[in-house]
Amino acid sequence: MTSSVSRFASSSSPRRAHRAFTACTLALLLGAPAAALAQPQPAREPAPPAPAAPAPAAAPAPPPPAADRIAEALAPQPGGLTPDEAARIALRTRPSLRVKQAELRAAAARVDQALLNYLPQVTVAAGYTRLSRVQNVLGAPSTAYVGTNLDPANPQVIPVQQGPLVSRPCPPPLSGNCVTDIAGTPITAVQTPGFSFPVLLNSYSLTASIALPISDYVLRISQGYASASHAESAKRIELEAEGLTIAADAKVAFFNWVRAKGSAVVATEAVAQAEAHLKDANLTFQAGLISKADVLRLEAQVASAQQVQADADALASLAEEQIRISLMLPAGKPLTIGVDVLHASAEPSTVQLAALQDEALARRLEIRALDETEYSLKKQVSLARAGYFPRVDGFAEGQYQNPNQRVFPQADEFRFTWNAGVRLSWTINDTLTAIPAVTEAKSRVEQIAAQKEQLLQGLKVEVASAYAELKRAEANIDAADRGLAAAEEGLRVQNELFRAGRATGVALVDAEAELTRARLRRVDARVGILVARTRLEHATGRDVEKASTAPKNP
Repeated sequence: MTSSVSRFASSSSPRRAHRAFTACTLALLLGAPAAALAQPQPAREPAPPAPAAPAPAAAPAPPPPAADRIAEALAPQPGGLTPDEAARIALRTRPSLRVKQAELRAAAARVDQALLNYLPQVTVAAGYTRLSRVQNVLGAPSTAYVGTNLDPANPQVIPVQQGPLVSRPCPPPLSGNCVTDIAGTPITAVQTPGFSFPVLLNSYSLTASIALPISDYVLRISQGYASASHAESAKRIELEAEGLTIAADAKVAFFNWVRAKGSAVVATEAVAQAEAHLKDANLTFQAGLISKADVLRLEAQVASAQQVQADADALASLAEEQIRISLMLPAGKPLTIGVDVLHASAEPSTVQLAALQDEALARRLEIRALDETEYSLKKQVSLARAGYFPRVDGFAEGQYQNPNQRVFPQADEFRFTWNAGVRLSWTINDTLTAIPAVTEAKSRVEQIAAQKEQLLQGLKVEVASAYAELKRAEANIDAADRGLAAAEEGLRVQNELFRAGRATGVALVDAEAELTRARLRRVDARVGILVARTRLEHATGRDVEKASTAPKNP
C-alpha cells in the first residue's frame, strides 16, 4: 500500500498501533498478495492454442466467479457498531473525561467559595472562665479630721471653713483647749476604714461579632470572584473540548478497526488464491507446460501469504481488543459493523485551506478555554496588587457577660454591652510580598498568551494535515477503483497464459501481487476518506456545532 495509509488509531497507544498497521501493510505490499475474492470476472477470451501435450485434459477448468469477500466482511449488519455509537459509548467510559469533570466540579466549588466571601464575617462564641482568688482593697484604714459639735449624745459632722486651725478654750461642757477652725467649730479626729469590693471567681460570657472587610470588597473579593468564574468557564470549555476529542478518536479507532478487518480478509483470500494457483501449477506441471521452478515459486508464495495472513489476523485481533477496551465492551459480545464503509460519497470538497483554517480559529474550543484562563489570571494580577494598600474594616460586637468587664464594680449578674467601629490597618510585610506576587501573576498571563499563540499555530498545522489527508483520500478513491479493475483483468489474462504455458510463475506472482496491492488500496481509500473527513471535521471545529444541536440522551 502507498504512503497514503492513515495511521491506525487506538485509545491507548495510537502511535504504536500506527506502526503495527504500517508494518503489516508493507508486508502485504512487498511480500505477498493480500486479496479479497475478485469481482465477477468478465467473459474469458478464447485461450490461444497450446502446444501438443501428453494429456490435454489435465488442464484445469477455470473456477466459477465468486462473491466479493471484502464486501461481505465489511457489509453493515443489523445492530452493528457505528462511528456515532462508538463516540457515544466512549463519552460514557473514557477516564480522561471523568478527570475533566472532576476538575470542573473543583472549579465550581472555588466559585462558591469566592461568592461566600461577600458575606460579612460573623463570629459567635461562648465561654466560661474560673479565676484565681485575689484581695481587692482600695487604700488602708486612716485617720481623718472633721468638724463636730462635740455632743456625745448626738454627734454631728459640721462643715469647717477654710483657713488656719487655731487652739482656743473648748466650749462647755468640755474643759481645756480645743482645735477649731477660724469660725470656732471644734475639729476632731475619726478613723476611716479601707475600701474593698467582692471578687467573683466564675466568669460566663456570650459574644457575637461581625466584621465587614470594606476594602476587600473593592480590591480583593470582586477580583477573586471574577477570577474563579473565568477559571470555571475555562474548565467547562475544556470538558466540552475533551468530549469532542474523545468522540473523534473513537470514530477514527472504529474506522481503523474496519480497515484492519478488511486487511485480514484480503490476506485470507490471498492465501486461498495462492493455494488455488499452486494447485493449477501442479496440474500444469504434470501436463509438461511449466517447469518445476515455477511450481516452487508458487509454493514460496503460498508460504509468504500464510505468514502475512497470520500478521494481518493478529493486527485485526489487536484492533478489535483495543476498541473493546476503550469502549468497555464485554468480551463475549459480538462486534460487527453497522455502517457501510465501502460506498461512502467520494464527492470532493471545494473549500480552500485558508477558509478552513479561519474556521478552526473561530470555532475550536481550546482557544476559548485559553481565553478564559487568560482572563482569570489577569484578575489574579489585580488581586495580588491589593497587597499594596492598607485595609479598612468595619466591626461590631455584642457581649452578654457575668460579670460584665465594663461594669464597675463587678456584680454577680449578666449584663449586655456592645461596641462598634472602623479599623484602618496596614501590614508592611504584605506590601513587600505583594511585589513578587504581582510579578508571578503577570508571568502566568504571559505564559498563557504564549501557549495560545502556540495553539493557534498548531491548529493551523492540524487543519492543513487533515486537509491534505482528505485530498489524498479523494484522489485515491477513483485511482483505487480503476487500479482494482485493471489488476483483476491482468491477473485473469496472466492466469490464462500460465495455464497455456505461455507465461512463467514469476509473471503470475507479479500479477497476484499487483491485485493484492489494488485490493488493499481500495479498502484503504474507502476507509481513509472516512477517517480524513472525521479528522477534518474535528480540526475545523465543525463538530462543536453538531454536538450543540445533537439531541441529549435522557
